[in-house]
Amino acid sequence: MEPDPHSKPFSDTYGADGRLSQSAAEALVDSAYKHDCSDADLLLEGVSLADLAHAIVLTEGGVIPAEVAARLMKGLLDLHEIPANEFPIRPELGDVYNSRESLLKARIGDDSGWLHAGRPRREAVNIGYLLAVRDRIAALIRAHVALGHAFLDRASEHIGTLMPDFTYLHHAHPTSLGHFLLTYVHPMLRDLDRLEAAYHRVDASPAGSGSVNGTRLPVDRNRLAQLLGFSSVAPHTRDAMWQPDVPIECISTVVTLMVNLDRFAEELQIWGTSEFDFADLPDSLSRSSVIMPQKKNPYPLAYIRGLTGHLLGKTASFAAVGKTFSGNPDSRIFIYGELPRALERTTEAVRLFAAVIADFSPHPERMARGIGEGFPEATDLADHLMMSERMDYRTAHHLVGRAIRVALDSGCSGPLTASHFHQAAELLGIPSPSWDEQTIATLSSPESIVASRQSLGGAAPDQVRAMIESARVRLETARNFSDRILQQTHETKAALVKTAQLFVKP
Repeated sequence: MEPDPHSKPFSDTYGADGRLSQSAAEALVDSAYKHDCSDADLLLEGVSLADLAHAIVLTEGGVIPAEVAARLMKGLLDLHEIPANEFPIRPELGDVYNSRESLLKARIGDDSGWLHAGRPRREAVNIGYLLAVRDRIAALIRAHVALGHAFLDRASEHIGTLMPDFTYLHHAHPTSLGHFLLTYVHPMLRDLDRLEAAYHRVDASPAGSGSVNGTRLPVDRNRLAQLLGFSSVAPHTRDAMWQPDVPIECISTVVTLMVNLDRFAEELQIWGTSEFDFADLPDSLSRSSVIMPQKKNPYPLAYIRGLTGHLLGKTASFAAVGKTFSGNPDSRIFIYGELPRALERTTEAVRLFAAVIADFSPHPERMARGIGEGFPEATDLADHLMMSERMDYRTAHHLVGRAIRVALDSGCSGPLTASHFHQAAELLGIPSPSWDEQTIATLSSPESIVASRQSLGGAAPDQVRAMIESARVRLETARNFSDRILQQTHETKAALVKTAQLFVKP
């Protein structure tokens, strides 16, 4: 004899008296169902909005009778008022959708059944997920703009602060701290391009798609998109419900952003060592050692680096679940919560890094001392030899390199002198350059070297100022974009609730 499905609350409101004869096993409830309910705080608001919009369109299309619509809409509006942290989510019912269905049925009875016409649970949850992702991308854009301005503010302060630039962590050329900081601004501008593209990707409505091939019911997909604040409609109903490539694109965008920040976080950690001593974090952004009293640890930098590694792993995870055969929920089960939370954590990290950038203390004196180490004038001397002596660059390169070797062999770590060049030329069997100590000293001056970098994007002060102003314009464009969409989202949610209220009889 089959067990009575009504002997206890049945776990599937559509399975009861239908296809299923048994409620969910405890093992299922304590694993998969528990997981599916764990994202309720992220999904509830969006699922609620999806329910309201669907009920409105079904009513406007004549599917739901007016008297039923009044009771249904009142029940949905009452559920919408329940804060997410107070909503009675019941894992034994399976997921957020079923918990809402159960509570709605308990309050308004069988009228709740009309809500499911022409729509799978997947659509409602997918809309909730997309709305959560969309809002969090907008918030991340706003935070990233603030970080960009923090970088530009510090770059503006240090246009004239000279420091050695590096390749392989070895001294390369003199530069300015302002120019060096802009190294990290331009990837951030590309991050904003990618975030805006990702936003538009998730801003396509899947609402009204039916199960896989559409629905025979009069469901106006454009009206649904308008009610929910989507800017477009995903054109293919089957693709609209899955789009497994979009989460991969979104997490990749987040990871690219974090990797860009991680590079300077690592740079700052190196700069903060006693060996470099180029910069320091304030005490408010440091953590002490439990065992070593002298230690002042740059914990925000470690956190940013750790989060970057964590999110890198998510990229592989998203791709792994995204490759499943189409129409399978594998591609969404974990991503419903993982992507919104990844966006939240990234936004928090961006705000943390903005505080680091605003408050870290460069050490200009130490930077200035380091600027003469390692023969950073070498390239400029080779350039001058080529232009003044009409020497091909390879020969000029060899001459400067041999002069450096002569200096080092004599115990001199710089700067180079005319004597070093005369000896080098003799060793190479080429004419000695016709320059004097004053010419070499002028060419070797860090200030002169930096000022000479007048090519577009170079380290010369006027070039740095131009790049700062250009970057500020782009940041303001992104700020306006995020402000506009966040305001539109707020207004759309309020308008949807007001529209639903019109169906409730006084």
